[in-house]
Amino acid sequence: MPTLFVECKKCGTEFTTPMGETNPGSSGVIITGLRLRCQKCGTEDDYSTADFHVPKSVPGSAPGSGDKAEEDLTTERNAKQEAAQEKFAGFGIVPPEGRSPRDS
Repeated sequence: MPTLFVECKKCGTEFTTPMGETNPGSSGVIITGLRLRCQKCGTEDDYSTADFHVPKSVPGSAPGSGDKAEEDLTTERNAKQEAAQEKFAGFGIVPPEGRSPRDS
């Protein structure tokens, strides 16, 4: 998940925020008046949706790392869905005999 950055309104330094986005683009999230402190000059200011951005190049991050994170989230979501479906189908229930219904 790419971390979102803002630019300090006083000194112009770009700094990280505790916000991140899983999918590129605004997904209907509106941020209004989030108070953040510049890590360089210490100025506190309010920031809104239009102030947040993903930098073109983040030092120390590999290109395409967002794709891997999104792929991991998709894999995790699919695994959870499959486990839920197995539970509903009765595959997750161990009978008193101690053997799995799949072994029959």
